[in-house]
Amino acid sequence: MVSTLLLVPTRIELDFLSRAFHQRIAEFDCKIALCGFGPILAGILASQLISEHKPTKVLLLGVAGGLTEELPVAKSFEFDEVVCYGVGAGSGNRFVTAQEMGWCHWRSEHDRFEIKDAISVDNLRENPVKRDSPAQLLTCCAASASAEDVQLRLEKFPNAIAEDMEGFAVAAACAIHKTPLRIIRGISNRAGDRNKSHWRIHEAIATVEVKALEALRT
Repeated sequence: MVSTLLLVPTRIELDFLSRAFHQRIAEFDCKIALCGFGPILAGILASQLISEHKPTKVLLLGVAGGLTEELPVAKSFEFDEVVCYGVGAGSGNRFVTAQEMGWCHWRSEHDRFEIKDAISVDNLRENPVKRDSPAQLLTCCAASASAEDVQLRLEKFPNAIAEDMEGFAVAAACAIHKTPLRIIRGISNRAGDRNKSHWRIHEAIATVEVKALEALRT
């Protein structure tokens, strides 16, 4: 059992944050582990790691792509809600989400708890904030490759400000396990820009470290 389980999707994020937290793991009674890249492995491994370590809370850390011009690159943000893009039917401008089809992603037969297209991360926090305009993170199976991709996603979820590939899956695992969660992502690039010379991954992860330490202290 650990106090806090720190989950990161990729090795580059793990290596940086492991060095950053090296002196603080014991202080905060943390375990840092890979949850895998993309929503499939992230959901499976998050659930497995929660079952194994029984943390009092989970922090999902890493980088994301900014969907709006107002979201600065190389800054980090904490998200209050995650939405799922890509599970449903069709593609492009014909895509419909699971919820639009009349489906939910999961329903508990015990207490009728449902997971739909959006999960409130704020409700999973130990101390909910209840902001008037919750910061929304969009989780998808494949990152945006163009401005057209970004536009299609924002047409479905106009309140999303960043995209990742793990947030919804980890939030679902935490909701099912009834484990508090916080999601902190550093904006490494503008979503849709695949020119990696424009990306600022290490700077973004460095800002995640700062926010994660703040979260561990509260």
